[in-house]
Formats: sequence, structure tokens, C-alpha cells
Amino acid sequence: MIAFERPAKGVAKELLLVEGNSMIGSIILSTARQLNLHPIRVANNCQSAQIFLENQIFCGLITSLEEAEAALTIIQRLRLGQLKCAANMPVAVTTTQCDVSMANRIKALNVQRILLKPFKIRDLILTIQTLTATPPDDILRNAPR
Repeated sequence: MIAFERPAKGVAKELLLVEGNSMIGSIILSTARQLNLHPIRVANNCQSAQIFLENQIFCGLITSLEEAEAALTIIQRLRLGQLKCAANMPVAVTTTQCDVSMANRIKALNVQRILLKPFKIRDLILTIQTLTATPPDDILRNAPR
């Protein structure tokens, strides 16, 4: 688990990324660092993510659907107010495929965005911007040339 900085108690400064694939997690984390995006904390699996969400406040969640049932359960618990974060916290999911049934389940949980793997860096930037409400001009201004 990697983090940019430790948030002040009770203040949501970090975005939680749940990604079992260490290469994808590293790409997301390094992109966020290079572009000075929102601080990101990485959990390697849903079990670790659940512990984080039970004990810390985050400003948003990006979770892989590799562990689909576990990930959807976490989002459901979040929406029911059973975790430390706000029940309406912004959520995005990443997945390699999404059929109609899964899309309906995700929609019912009020997920703001679905990123299909492999996704483009621009889509990742826009997702982080959406979840953290960072103006896109500020993000693109920090992009490496």
C-alpha cells in the first residue's frame, strides 16, 4: 500500500484505489504524481480496501472489479452508510468487460464512471477529476510536455 501523504484526522484528502494488478496500480499512481493530481492510497485487494474504508475518510474510490462481488459489496456498504466515508462519496470502477447485467448492478449503486481496461490516460485523468472535482484546466496545465 502506497500513499502520497497522511491526511489530517477527519479530513478526506486521499482517493482510494483498489487494484490487484500491481502494474496498473503503479501506472495510475505514477500518473497522478506526475500530473500533481489528488493524493492516492492504493489497496491491493478488497479486504484491505474495506479496512481502510472502515477506519479512514476518503474523498473518492476507484475500484477494480477483479473481485467483482467483494467490490460491489464494498460499494453497497458505502451507499448504506456502513463505512466511515460519506455514503454519497464518488465511486468509479475499472473492469475488462461489462455486460448489461453488471452495468445495471453498477448503475443501481450510483457509480459515477466505468473505465474499461485497457483505458487511456486521458480517461484516467478525467475520472480522477470527476471524483475529486479538480478543474480539468488545472490538471492539464500540470501535464508533462
